Amino acid sequence: MENARRAALGFAVAVVFFAQAAIASAATLFLTPGVTNVGPGQKFSVDVRVDGAGSGFNAAQATLRFPANLLQVVSVDKAGSQFSFWLQEPTFLNDQGVVSFIGGSPYGVSGAAIQVLRVTFSPKGTGKGTISVTDAAVTASDGSGTNILSTTTDATITVSPKNVTSGGAVPPPQQITRTPSSATVVEGVPTVSVSLYPDGTQWYSQVNPFNVSWNLPMDVSAVATAINKQPNFNPTASEGLFDNKTFDALSDGIWYLHVRFQNTLGWGPTSHNRIAIDTEPPLGFPLTALSGETSDNPAPTLQFKTDDALSGLKEYDVRVDTNEPIVIPAKGFTGSETLPLLSPGDHRVQVRAVDYANNSVEDFIVLHILPIASPTISFTTGQIFSDSQGGITVKGSATPGINVVLNVERDTATIASSTVTADAEGNWQHTFDQSFANGSYSVNVVSQDSRGAQSLTIISPTIKVLARPIVQLGAFQLGTSGAFILLLLILAAGFGGGYYYFKLQRETLLRRLQVAQSDVGKVFKIISDDAQKLKNTPGVPPENAMILERLQKNVEKMEGYLKKELENIKK
Repeated sequence: MENARRAALGFAVAVVFFAQAAIASAATLFLTPGVTNVGPGQKFSVDVRVDGAGSGFNAAQATLRFPANLLQVVSVDKAGSQFSFWLQEPTFLNDQGVVSFIGGSPYGVSGAAIQVLRVTFSPKGTGKGTISVTDAAVTASDGSGTNILSTTTDATITVSPKNVTSGGAVPPPQQITRTPSSATVVEGVPTVSVSLYPDGTQWYSQVNPFNVSWNLPMDVSAVATAINKQPNFNPTASEGLFDNKTFDALSDGIWYLHVRFQNTLGWGPTSHNRIAIDTEPPLGFPLTALSGETSDNPAPTLQFKTDDALSGLKEYDVRVDTNEPIVIPAKGFTGSETLPLLSPGDHRVQVRAVDYANNSVEDFIVLHILPIASPTISFTTGQIFSDSQGGITVKGSATPGINVVLNVERDTATIASSTVTADAEGNWQHTFDQSFANGSYSVNVVSQDSRGAQSLTIISPTIKVLARPIVQLGAFQLGTSGAFILLLLILAAGFGGGYYYFKLQRETLLRRLQVAQSDVGKVFKIISDDAQKLKNTPGVPPENAMILERLQKNVEKMEGYLKKELENIKK
């Protein structure tokens, strides 16, 4: 029943996946071997594999296209595939040169060379052709059907007119022509470097042709190599003189690469290099929660366990939502793990089992954590001054004896926290007596029982923290900024009033000056006219005429001076 449920879920995810086209990661769907040379009638196989690039995936699809005039499909083999169900069974049409499939797994798997399918071909003619990958997709096991495929690689096939001893396209080693120096001792153990598998103590999941190299002493006249599963094998057949060689891709298992040198004194000791390959992920496993997938248990205990047949199981990675995974060594693991406290709501929990070759298999469940009864808030301080010693007081009710966790927050940042216990009547209260900067605050309140289970969060009304007022008349208050603004308004009003008064006074003064200017002009004109009459009177002595003339000039000067001073006053 469980397998049927998982298969149905896998089908549903795959259907959603294949309907979308967004690429979100870097998985590769590739064919191996990438290059094959065969002769007439020599059958050969090509594996369809996926490199998940560290991401788990649970479905894939592809269409392989091959030259129908050169090749024909003999069989399609699902043995060894990590897919256990098929939305579209692998099928082939030789007349059209097509192989297609859509498959999936109830579990997420990951590795550098996860087996999907093996296709066996037989040549129909001679020549060179390509088996290409089209219409491909790989879905992540993220519950959303995300397409993580970014790259596909093809395979090149050459059918020669004559039989070929090796189905691969590995070239023979390039020979070195030289006269070896004279040897005094048998050559020692070669120091060998294996490009794809550098550490003989580790397990690897890559399966590609690989190059091996070594330093070639001047007295060496021949090199012998071999690769097999015998740890102490000594090759004896000379292959010539060369300092590197490329080998075909290896299948799963522990292999040993042997390299040996010969000089004029004979064959020396052999270098035995361990190459351990494991491309299969650990066995799939069910993931369950002891308290069920829906409960009010804030720290559920998960049950899971699996094994790996080849490299062995290294660890389990337990990830809750998007948090960093909890790493559990496989050695000594009993099959259960209690999660850290979870808040109420839905949580996606994924467990990944990883072997020593870094292949993995994963499963996930969604836990729905039910909240306990929420507290209530009956009173909250609405407004305080920033220099107040009274602080923020919050009161309310909750289940008797339960803890109530309070957090003062401002702009999602927690400013202060405290925990109180509801009394026998279920009442609780707390005062945060520290000082608070000006601004708007709220208090988030949560009930929490002895298990750590929490309620939904209750949020208080907004609390205003203000500067203490400098001016207060009844309900009217002015703080520092308000008082400053009021002072500016008073100064502005005083300046405006003074300016208006000055303007009125100036207008009055200007009118008076205009009258004075007119009167001065009239007075001096009368004096000047009278002086002129006296001068024109017959019989006036000459000395008096001179006095009258001087008087007229002085009157004119005095009139000009007074008018100028009046003009200066007007300015």
